[in-house]
Amino acid sequence: MDKTGNLAQTIRESVATGAYRSGAALPSEREYQDQFGLSRTTVRRAIQLLVDEGLVVRRAGSGTFVTGYRSAALENTPTMSLIIPTFSNPLYTEMIDGIEQDARQRGLRLLTSQSGYSIESESQQLLAMAGDATIRGAIVVPSTVDSATAGALSFVRAGKPLVYLGRWPDGIAADGATANYFTAARAAVDHLIGLGHRDIAYVEGAPHLPGFSLLDGYQSALKAARLPQRRDLVRIVDLPSEEAGKAAVEAMLAEKVAFTAVFARNDVLASGVVHALRAAGSRIPEDVSVASVNDSLLARAMAPPLSSVNIFPEVLGRLAFRLLHERMERIYDGPPMHILLEPSLISRGSTAAPRGKSI
Repeated sequence: MDKTGNLAQTIRESVATGAYRSGAALPSEREYQDQFGLSRTTVRRAIQLLVDEGLVVRRAGSGTFVTGYRSAALENTPTMSLIIPTFSNPLYTEMIDGIEQDARQRGLRLLTSQSGYSIESESQQLLAMAGDATIRGAIVVPSTVDSATAGALSFVRAGKPLVYLGRWPDGIAADGATANYFTAARAAVDHLIGLGHRDIAYVEGAPHLPGFSLLDGYQSALKAARLPQRRDLVRIVDLPSEEAGKAAVEAMLAEKVAFTAVFARNDVLASGVVHALRAAGSRIPEDVSVASVNDSLLARAMAPPLSSVNIFPEVLGRLAFRLLHERMERIYDGPPMHILLEPSLISRGSTAAPRGKSI
């Protein structure tokens, strides 16, 4: 059993022995982190498992409380699984929202877990669920598109429908729903070019997923506008998103690279870009414009609000659920379906025409 499972089992045993009684509040996430030496993500995953089981309930602004029992009705409720890379990206939060709402309306229980961008974790989870009679189907945001994992192949061989969200590997009979990320990149860079920017940096962070970079769209937009492909403006950094954004900008400033705009791979990465620019005394958008892809809640909450390409994450979630549900209910039994959603740029206060020289 992994660390998540161990903590979840410890809490279950505490409830069973009466250490946590019905209606009692669980210790805070920070207390569990300190007591067991766990990461915040691990603690959250463990508690989410118990929420999904009906053993505890979260109350906004108050904490997590013991319900005291697992209802027979909940145990017998048809269940679907959702595996995402991480709970920390707000993009996935909005995807989950669409899936959860539709699952609840259809009388399905949703079990959500994260892979941590680990191919092994994703495969192991699907392998375990292949033999679990309570799991009727799964939606996965995969950690690789090179090939289907052994767990995914086992899941499908067990006769359970699998839907990929965001990207999908070849060689497996599974449906999928995604946004056109090439078009998304083109829209963001075309927007910056249309404002008059010529020195536009591209910033991308880890994980580096094969076939899932926006670099092609960035380069295509520059080529169409007959702008030079400058290697010093392309920053693909081997750090998590926000840290990558900071590091890329700091490196360009240290190297005195000229740029008036930055196109970031996603909103989280863009927040790191903005932080580094402000730390260097640059104003946004007066000195540097910043644009991104995803249009998550983070983009809308930033100051100034971030110009970002909306890939409609909640809609993608609902489309993925619809594909899965129609397979589960045998409404559709044909060849694999792949849905490609066209994104739309949302222009906000982080982008404007360049007002002077490149910094």
